[in-house]
Order: sequence, then structure tokens, then C-alpha cells
Amino acid sequence: MDFQLLRSLGVANYMGASVGEVLAASRNIKDGDPRTWPPAFVALGEQIVTLGRSALKKQHLVSARDHFQRASMYYRAAEYYDDPVTETSRAHGVVSRDLFLEAVRLMPWTTDVLQIPFEHVWLPGYFMRPAPTDARPRKTIIVLTGFDGTAEELYLQTGAAALERGWNVLLAEGPGQTGLLRFHPRVSFRPDYEAPVGAMINYVLSRGDVDPQRLALYGISYGGYFASRAAAHDDRIKALVANSPIADLRAYVVGFTGTDTATNPPAIKLEEIDSLPDQQLPPGMKLSLKMSLRRFGVDSIRAWLERLREFQIGDALRNIRCPSLALVGEGEGLVSMDLFESFGRSVSGPVTKRIFTQAEGADSHCQLANLPLSNAVIYDWLDEALA
Repeated sequence: MDFQLLRSLGVANYMGASVGEVLAASRNIKDGDPRTWPPAFVALGEQIVTLGRSALKKQHLVSARDHFQRASMYYRAAEYYDDPVTETSRAHGVVSRDLFLEAVRLMPWTTDVLQIPFEHVWLPGYFMRPAPTDARPRKTIIVLTGFDGTAEELYLQTGAAALERGWNVLLAEGPGQTGLLRFHPRVSFRPDYEAPVGAMINYVLSRGDVDPQRLALYGISYGGYFASRAAAHDDRIKALVANSPIADLRAYVVGFTGTDTATNPPAIKLEEIDSLPDQQLPPGMKLSLKMSLRRFGVDSIRAWLERLREFQIGDALRNIRCPSLALVGEGEGLVSMDLFESFGRSVSGPVTKRIFTQAEGADSHCQLANLPLSNAVIYDWLDEALA
């Protein structure tokens, strides 16, 4: 819960939160009980939406935009700790998206709200470009979130920073990810993520304002697997950023669950989780497990850990020949560090490695405590790699 609070505070760097508002909301959260989290952030979201509506009515457009951005992220925070199999979770997610769309209309960028065709569904996303009247081909980055992020959150984590530096940005979500599950709740994570990413690439390369020789792909958290997997199978990607690189998703997850659980998973099914006493399985763990089983489309912990065996890049990792930037925080644990080092040894192309430190205030997962530094490292490197 401390990390989730840090996550909400981190986007304050790009007007996705107010430190004071988040800390005020946290006073209504009972330590160790995530069930008290959604009401606190929904109440905050409602309060800020009211401010946004008032500002918009009076034509205070910058204030309205900032209020809607913050309110969108507060509903996203509520969605995270909602029971993932309930309609409430989806409803809060849709509100988060709708408020972001209100903010988008007041931003200086040109934004296309997308439904990218993919197999029997569509992938939600946003294509944003920095110059409304300049449609010349320019450098473009596709950004993928991970296990529980959203495209709206990606804008505040890294999209705004890219746009400020002159990049086109595609923020899109694939199978199993939060934004897609709001519309297609039965479409779960799949190991061959090069397929949905390929659909995203098809879309951006169909546009006249995208330079195909300066197309980058950036994956955050689980996105470090999705992006690396895509780069191993699609040479249209000219630069890869993996934050952090994950070639074996099961090994990454076992770093959290522990090897004992992975070796002898408890015989617990999805429908049994809520009935277990909190002393046996704390509320936060219950929500985490329900979220994992739902996103991977399985009905038990055993089936989930078995399904994860398919999420490996394997020998195809050596097919990554484009320049790569591998990122990791020194506080992310030994498994993340091992995967980071293994990535550098295994790919064929040049790799730039960057370890973020506690002294920089950036050692947490995906540098959420120091996004300005993270974005400076990423986009300075990309500008040089794709000059």
C-alpha cells in the first residue's frame, strides 16, 4: 500500500496528482486494509471533478484540465484496489478514462482516441502529436504499460515528457491489460505479445506523420516482457526501452511469490479466495491473487503458475538487434537484477544499461519516485540512438 501511495504521488510531477490531496485522502485509509482505499480515492476524485466542472464553466481552461487529470488518476487509484471481478472496478475505470478524455480536449497536443483493430476485439489507445499544424513525419514512441497500469496513467508517467521533447506518442493497451479489460473482460494476457504490438505498429506506420526509421518501443513493468518479446519478433522497432527487461515472466513473478509457493502452489481456486479467513490470506493478497487469476484467464493459483511457463522469450532474445536501453532500480530485488543482466548478455544489438539508485531517489519499481530523472534518461538516450 505504501508503494501504491508512492505511485499516486509520482505522477504529481506531471500534474496527475497533488501531494497534499493524496496525503489528505490517505488519512481515510486504514493501514493494512486495502478495502478502505477505494472509498477514500473516489471521494477525492468526486471533489476534484467538481472543481474541474466549475473551472470549465467559467472558461478557466488550464485549471479545468489540471483538475480533470488529477481526478482521472484518483479514480485509477480507486480502481486498483477495487475487487477486480466486480462491476464497481470497471465503473471506476471508465470514469478515469472519461475524465482523461475531458482533460485531453484542453491539452496543447493533437490527440486521436483509438480503437485499433486486433483479431476479434479492438485495442484502446491514444495517438498524440506535439504540433497541431505540423504533420511532417517525426520520431514516434509506442509505450506499453504492464500488469495493472493504464494508458491514461502512461500519459502522466512518460507521455507528456515525450511530447514536450517533440515525440509522437502512442499509448495503447493489449490483452489482459486494465484499459482493454474495461471493454473486453474475457481477453486475458497472452505470451505472444508481438501479435497485439504488431497491430499497434501497423497503425502507426499507416500514418503520414510517423517516421518509420525513428520508431521506438518502451515497456514498463510487465511491459518489459511485452516490449522485449515484440522486439525479438518485429524488426520494424528501431529502438527498445525495457524498464525493466523481463525475458522470463514466471521467474519475475516467482521473485514475489517465493520459490516455495511456486514449487508447491496452494490448492486455492478463484471462487474460494473470498471465503478464506483474513488471518490465513490478508485482504491485500486476496485482491492481488484475484487480479492475477483474472488477467491470466485461469481459475486457480496452480493454473496461474503453470500458465506463466509460456511467458518466455527464450532463444529469440538474440534476435533483438536494434539499440536497447535496459533500466532497473537497485531496490527492485535480485530477480529483477538477474533478468536485467541476462538481457544485456543475450541480445545481439547494442545495450545501454542504467541502474537507478537510492541516492537518486529512483531505486523503486520503474522509478515512480523520480519520473523526471527516468524520463530524462530515456528520451536523451532515444534522441541520440535515433538521431
